[in-house]
Amino acid sequence: MPATGADEWHWVNLPGGNVEQPLVDLCECTEQDAWHSGLAPEGCGPGRGCIVVQTNATSSFHVIFSHTAAPSRNTQEPVLRFVVGKRRNSMTSVGLGNPYLKKEPIETTKSADALLTSDPEKSRTFWFLYDKSVGVAAMGCQGAPQADLCRLVCRFRDTIGFRAEVCEGLRYISLSSGKRPVSLRIIGAGAPPDVSIPRFRFDPVAWQQLPWQGASVVFQPPAHHRQLLERAQQILANSPIAPFYCLVEPRCLCLNVYRLLDPHRRGELLEPGEDGESVSWDACYEEVHRRLEPLVLRSAPWTYWPLRFDRADATTVTLAPTGLGCKASMDEWSRQVQASSGLRNSATNREVLTIAFAFEVFPVEGENAAQVRRDVVREITALLEKEWGTSEFRSPELAVWQAHTDFVPYTGGGLDGGDLTTKHTAAASPSF
Repeated sequence: MPATGADEWHWVNLPGGNVEQPLVDLCECTEQDAWHSGLAPEGCGPGRGCIVVQTNATSSFHVIFSHTAAPSRNTQEPVLRFVVGKRRNSMTSVGLGNPYLKKEPIETTKSADALLTSDPEKSRTFWFLYDKSVGVAAMGCQGAPQADLCRLVCRFRDTIGFRAEVCEGLRYISLSSGKRPVSLRIIGAGAPPDVSIPRFRFDPVAWQQLPWQGASVVFQPPAHHRQLLERAQQILANSPIAPFYCLVEPRCLCLNVYRLLDPHRRGELLEPGEDGESVSWDACYEEVHRRLEPLVLRSAPWTYWPLRFDRADATTVTLAPTGLGCKASMDEWSRQVQASSGLRNSATNREVLTIAFAFEVFPVEGENAAQVRRDVVREITALLEKEWGTSEFRSPELAVWQAHTDFVPYTGGGLDGGDLTTKHTAAASPSF
């Protein structure tokens, strides 16, 4: 990356007329390229790169990921191209080609902070990335790429497979003006950070959950309602936004009503001053079971919650008590669980009555994706309003969690033969 201007600034001044300037060869990315961006040069390469740009420009500019360093305008080269401030600063877009194939972007955003500044005295910072390891093209605001700052995301893991193939070998990042001149400060370039949502709980490259330990009391749904939840999953799985989500295994569909332990709360079982890391998870599960068994678990066969459908979104179904008597019984049951276990419920009031049938792995950001999500929610809601009726939840059970959406019922006796009084010194989690 050429350094122009003062030592602390990397400026690119482009005349108008769609003039392109190559900046970074992702196969030869260095610490100088990373500059002040906080990005790491390690991990860069064909199909994997990110750039952070600051500007007070009021006319559009382009960020181009390409296979060659040559200008791409009107060459039919399959470049990945972001345009900030397209159509008189009414949108920011991403698509293939320069111009786009059929002159249509793949995705757009009208989010205010993804557009050019309206005041030349105030600059804005944007980042742009492509990561072939997860098939994600994304842009966002501010200087640190992360899930909550994404403003436009495409996943090239869908039925239109050529998009991923085209982007497999993108090696160069270039900047281009639109019709008018622009000045851009290059904060840096490097490897694309992870912009997935459930970080440390899910591996988006291997597409599998990571170990996560906890304990809670759950209700499993009646057979008819489990089938309805699986139909809701199918609606999501058949939609264009399916690559953004991971479905919960049908056997793990549940009403997770009382959340007792998670990786940050193991110490709540112990006396003040004792080290929670010195106690194995198996010992924690056994102690929780010992506390709940005399009252909560023995009364499970006659614990009964009749619930009706309330609302749905793209990943969850939220239920509601059928009446005030049901609500009073639920509240009293929760008080008894807390009294027996000595542990507070970390679930919010909404989460207590919510069944998750999927979870979002990458942010659904963009006008097209948002519309598809609204359509999915509308279809799921129509299905459940028509067919849910009243669901009769009975026999709550103690569940121990192997991952954040994967549990097994726990009936006592330990997973490795331990108990709290033995004070296992192994901090590692047991194998399930």
